[in-house]
Amino acid sequence: MLNKILFKIFGLFDLIKDFFVHWGIRILVVLFVCIITHNVLKMGEISSRYQGQYKKLVPVYEEEDKFMNVYQVGEGDKTIVILAGFGSQSPVIQYKTLIDGLKDSYKVVVVEYFGYGYSMSMRKHPRTNENIAHEIKTTLEVAEIPGPYVLMPHSLSNVYAMKFQQNYPELVQAIVSLDGKYPQELNEDYYQTQIKEWISNINITSIFELTGYERVLSYVSPEVFYINTMKSMTDVYGEEEIKVYRNRIGSQYLSRTMIREINKVEDNLNEMKEYVYPDYLPVLQILSQDTVNTYNSVKESGEVTVNLTDLAEKLITNPVIQKVEVLQGDHMIHLTNAEAINNSIKNFLYSL
Repeated sequence: MLNKILFKIFGLFDLIKDFFVHWGIRILVVLFVCIITHNVLKMGEISSRYQGQYKKLVPVYEEEDKFMNVYQVGEGDKTIVILAGFGSQSPVIQYKTLIDGLKDSYKVVVVEYFGYGYSMSMRKHPRTNENIAHEIKTTLEVAEIPGPYVLMPHSLSNVYAMKFQQNYPELVQAIVSLDGKYPQELNEDYYQTQIKEWISNINITSIFELTGYERVLSYVSPEVFYINTMKSMTDVYGEEEIKVYRNRIGSQYLSRTMIREINKVEDNLNEMKEYVYPDYLPVLQILSQDTVNTYNSVKESGEVTVNLTDLAEKLITNPVIQKVEVLQGDHMIHLTNAEAINNSIKNFLYSL
């Protein structure tokens, strides 16, 4: 009996060994080829000579030859500056629903942070609130786009907009935040844990970026990057836009600069925990219904004492000119409910 058991055990070991000998090497070869191919393509994409309408590099740290991309369209007496949410591979494309919806009435500008879109990478200057706010200001100055500005941050950029307003109050006419991230979340143990897990997951996922899996994903599961949604908006997105977007997914998906940024998130949130909007500043905080529902569920479970609406309202010091509005859609609300969000923004700005 013992001999039979040992025979089966060693037989199983032989089977596992044969699998790794025959298939393990093949898998490693495939991964190696994927890594080489992806990074060769990536080098070409990063140094792309694309000179279309979406690319205009301006020197931010001129002595270091470090440039950021800025896109500008439209005319009007107000200048809207769109600040992309964390990880946006191509802000000029992802936020085109807002750009096209607002450009007939306003000057609309998209600033692509270092490591985003066509902007260069950044290692020397840490991804702190201070540096990012300074880089936004410098980009706008070098591009000769005068203030004051209506800042329109999405997601994590909500924190950078707060810092920009704090440092340069004379340059901010109003703030329209889109499903923003709130520093006060750190007051709750549950959200602290969620943020730590978010950071950890992004760091782990960035390792797999070496294989270029995101390229394949953009074709086999385009909904992950909202490409299907974009393609359905034929009046906004054409072949060029989809091509540019996929190109940037290949070269700027969880770039090293983005990883440096996410690893500063806790410090950046902590720095702005005491921030509230000045009572003279017009503010519209647009929240997506899906995100609101998620936060409501956590509050109802008793794990936290505040939901997303509570966090937004805690920043308000003057309810007459500072509003919170909930619209249908998910976190990428500018893609999932473009018409409603543009109408809301226009109504708010018209009242200024």
